[in-house]
Amino acid sequence: MKIWIGLSLAALLLATGCEKLDAEVEQLKKKEEETVIKVKSVSAFTVENQQDGLIQEISGVVAPRKELSLSFGRSGKIDKIYVKKGSVVQAGTLLASLDTSVWQQEVTAAQGQVASANIRRAKALQGADQHEVNTQKLQVEKARQTANKAAEEYAQGKLLYQNGAISKDELDQLALREKQTKLDLQEQELRYGKLLEGADRLDVEEANAEVKQATVQLLRAQQEAKDARLTAPFTGVVAAVTQTESEQTGPGSEVIRLVDTTQWLVQLQVESDQIGNWQVGKPVTVRSSDGTQAEGTVHFVAPVMDQQTGTYPVEVAVQGDVATWRGGMTVICQYLVKSANALLVPVTSVGISEESYYVMKIDNNTLKKEPVKVGALYGQYYEVVEGLEAGEQIVRTGLSYVIDGEAVKVADE
Repeated sequence: MKIWIGLSLAALLLATGCEKLDAEVEQLKKKEEETVIKVKSVSAFTVENQQDGLIQEISGVVAPRKELSLSFGRSGKIDKIYVKKGSVVQAGTLLASLDTSVWQQEVTAAQGQVASANIRRAKALQGADQHEVNTQKLQVEKARQTANKAAEEYAQGKLLYQNGAISKDELDQLALREKQTKLDLQEQELRYGKLLEGADRLDVEEANAEVKQATVQLLRAQQEAKDARLTAPFTGVVAAVTQTESEQTGPGSEVIRLVDTTQWLVQLQVESDQIGNWQVGKPVTVRSSDGTQAEGTVHFVAPVMDQQTGTYPVEVAVQGDVATWRGGMTVICQYLVKSANALLVPVTSVGISEESYYVMKIDNNTLKKEPVKVGALYGQYYEVVEGLEAGEQIVRTGLSYVIDGEAVKVADE
């Protein structure tokens, strides 16, 4: 009986020990699970060289390089329109004309005035002809004879007066006639001398003024006639014909719209963090929605921001006639902003500490705070120029939730 009691007591003690051991094992498992749970999961990014460089894509709107609304320079009735919508015209081609019958008459009349004025000026420059000189010479001789006769009569009159044959009044009349004939002789001799000298300066100046005035009238008439003709200022395509023949029109009223399709401009709106990548003269690949692709160059980069949009206007010039392109369509511009072998990391993986940049490097599931030197910002990526090498792993996001030396596990990459 005692033996049985002893065996029962031993069995009881053994069972109690096993239960205690199981409880300790269970407690250790629970502690290990809690430790595993406390290890943070992070999103990782593996640093790699960009083999093909960094291409930036941005959408833009196509516009023709030249687009002009053409109108006549004066009012009138449209006589003829020589083109239609879609016509391809060369620079200088006559597109339309007004009724010019009135202006042609004015041009003809002005041309006649110019010719007459030139004849008068030539005559003034040449001076008097020989007939006029001879005529004036005869006038001088006639005046001299008259003056000589008057002098003789005055001399005789003085003798008669001394002898009391004539009165004092009669002598004064003879003296006055003698004086007048001398003055007339001097005037005729002066005219004769001017004819011998050649052209009169005042006559030449008057003739020049007439020529100038007639020329101005002619130019005005010719300009009016020219304003009645509408010609193409450049080679292009007629995009619209907005008026018809026999219709009244006037200055500033569009008759024809002309578009130059030999060169297109793609208008872009570039954000401020990307504008530094755009430089005039750099190549750009432009692709339309139908797959058409063309090569262009940066034509213009705005020096100031557009205050309405908060972006910088950029224009890309595309040479060549792209048949499927239309003004107003949207295209995609591909622009190489960084050459090959650049190390780029997401902006969210770079932190700032004490005015320096850093990343959290993942090494054997342990974090290490690594200072880095960053270059330019390319959209959502920084270029890292020092501190990282290709193949290294860093924390992609959530830098504010991890610390240096902390154990982590990579949840996704």
